[in-house]
Amino acid sequence: MKPLFEQQSISTPQTQPAVAPSLTPTRLATAGQFIAVVIIWSLTPLAAVWTVQEIHWAWGLFIRFSLAIPIALLCLRFFRLKLIFSKKAILSYCAGAIGLFGSMAFCYMGADKVPSAIISIIYGTSPLVSGLISSFLFGRERFSAWQWLGLGIALVGMSFTLGLSSSGFQLNRIGIMLELIAMLFYVLSTFAVKSVGAHIPPITQMTGATLVSWVGYICLLPFFWSHLPTEFPSLKISIAVLYSAVFSSVLAMIFYYQLIKVLQPTTVLLITIITPVLATFWGTWFNHEQLSSHLILGLTLLCLGLLMYSRRPT
Repeated sequence: MKPLFEQQSISTPQTQPAVAPSLTPTRLATAGQFIAVVIIWSLTPLAAVWTVQEIHWAWGLFIRFSLAIPIALLCLRFFRLKLIFSKKAILSYCAGAIGLFGSMAFCYMGADKVPSAIISIIYGTSPLVSGLISSFLFGRERFSAWQWLGLGIALVGMSFTLGLSSSGFQLNRIGIMLELIAMLFYVLSTFAVKSVGAHIPPITQMTGATLVSWVGYICLLPFFWSHLPTEFPSLKISIAVLYSAVFSSVLAMIFYYQLIKVLQPTTVLLITIITPVLATFWGTWFNHEQLSSHLILGLTLLCLGLLMYSRRPT
C-alpha cells in the first residue's frame, strides 16, 4: 500500500500571509494529487480483497507487479531518470521491498479473511506504530501529553473497529493477525529505507523496490505452482488487478512523493485519516460489507485520535 513519513518531522503549519494568494494551476494540481491519493489508497484494499477471490494471493501479486514494472520504467523514462546500481541504492531497493514484498504478501494472505475496511483501518494506524518505534527504540522523539491522549483514543477506536469490545467477536483472528504483520512490515520498510539513506529520487526508489519485490514473488511461485490460474479471471477481478498495478503501485506513489515535497507533514497525514473512512464506504457500497455501530464508533475515535496525535498543542 502507501509509504510512511517520519513522525518526528511533523511541525505546526507555517503562518499564512494576510492576503491569500490566488489559486494557481500549481495549487490546483496539488489539490488534485491529494484527492487522487486518497481515492486510490481507499480503493486499494477492496482491489486486494477482490483479487484473491479468484486468484491465489501469490499469483495475484506476481501479476500485479509484472504489470507495474513496465509502467514504472516508462515513468522513469518520462522524468529522464535511470535506475542506480550502486551498493547503497541496491540496499535501499531491498529495504523498500520489505514493504512491497513482505507487507503485500501478508496483506493479500489475509485479504480473503477480513473486510477491506479493516485492512485500511489497520494500515491507518501505521503512523502510531511508527511514532512508538521512533520513541522507544530509537529515542528520536518525545510525545507530548496531547499526543499520548490521541494515541490512547486511537487505540480505543481500534478496539471498537475490530470488535474487541463486543461480546461476540466476529472477525477472523488469523486474518487480523496477518494484516497486523503486514502493517508492521510496512513500517519496518520505512525505517529501513531511511536507515540506508541512499538519497535517490523517489521514482527510482519505487521502481527499484518493485523490481526486487517482483523477483521475490518469482521465487515464491514454485511453492504455489498448483494454484497457477488456469482461466482468465472475471471482468471485476481483472479490473482489480489492473487498478492495483497502475494506480496503487505507480501513480499514487508518484503523487504521494510530490505531496511530501510541497505540503506540511500534518497536511499529508490527513491522507491516513481520511482513507479508512472512504475505504469503509467503498467496502459497504461495492462489496456489501457489514457496517456495524461498533465500526462507526471505532472509526470515529480512530480518526480523532490520529488527528490529535498529528498535531502538537500550541
